[in-house]
Amino acid sequence: MHYVQKYLDKLQAPKLNNTSLSNGYKTNIFLYCNYYSFYSQKVLMALYEKNIDFEPIVIDITKGEQYSPWFLELNPRGEIPVLKVNKSIIPDSTRILDYLEMYLDQENPPLLEVSQDPKVMMNIVKFRELIEALPAGVITVGSFFHPHLSGRPKLPFILPVREVLKSGDLSNSKNLRRLAEENPKAKSVLLYKAEIQDRKQEILTNEEEYLKIINIVDDVLSQVEEQLKKQNDDSWLCCDKFSIADINLAVLLQRLWELGLDERFWAFGKRPYIENYFVRVKQRDSFQKTIPGLPVHVKMILTSQPPIYVASAGIVSISLVITLAYLFKKLIW
Repeated sequence: MHYVQKYLDKLQAPKLNNTSLSNGYKTNIFLYCNYYSFYSQKVLMALYEKNIDFEPIVIDITKGEQYSPWFLELNPRGEIPVLKVNKSIIPDSTRILDYLEMYLDQENPPLLEVSQDPKVMMNIVKFRELIEALPAGVITVGSFFHPHLSGRPKLPFILPVREVLKSGDLSNSKNLRRLAEENPKAKSVLLYKAEIQDRKQEILTNEEEYLKIINIVDDVLSQVEEQLKKQNDDSWLCCDKFSIADINLAVLLQRLWELGLDERFWAFGKRPYIENYFVRVKQRDSFQKTIPGLPVHVKMILTSQPPIYVASAGIVSISLVITLAYLFKKLIW
């Protein structure tokens, strides 16, 4: 998926106000996000970890709100998260994480400059880049096409939701081309995203290609396991302080767990250091504030009626019944 990033890097990024915010920043920080978005979760966790006061503006991605004309004016790529600080607009989770570290109040707890040891800093950069290079979207949707490669998925990716999301992904290319015609200013970007979606489908529906990506994840987690072996029991991935590499790892492990891929990668003693790490990181306040809980799952399932699925209202209704039955069963047990 590197060809996607290379294209995005060529796009003109919004100009940033590269000065520290010395006054009133706590009332001027807005994050356009969705609590189910993998990339939003990384930024949310970093904001909570750094104790930055901000206002989340939730974008309903199930209804394609990220492609609304008003949002395309904010970010022509139609992607979340987007950070707005005063008049500065910062798209892309990686850029946002860097912005939080470099341009906001330096008294906030650091996530990057957490050590004076060059080896530690090199490891933080190494694992951050390794994890950020993994195509979270392909890993997620690909598991819907090849369920036999996963274990038992958890909320929100249980069977009815997976089927709806899979159907939506299959029609995404067509919808992007329609939106491109409706939004001339963002036409070139949306058409390119449609092309990327077509290529992505070739990977998603091909088990051999999807397994190549799963094997890359496996290799990255092997490196993580070896790194964790070197740390003390109360340390994090690269040192005793929680870093930006831990943000990336925590959100990745949560997504893999939700997809049921924990059974493939670390559960049941396969990678005990990762297993222990995941138990510990889930206890952090920032993690618990970031990851949606059961009430949020129920609300999402009951209120999400994407326009592209209106024609399949009967199927969605049946899915909701099955999903709620599953939820109540979990509550009872």
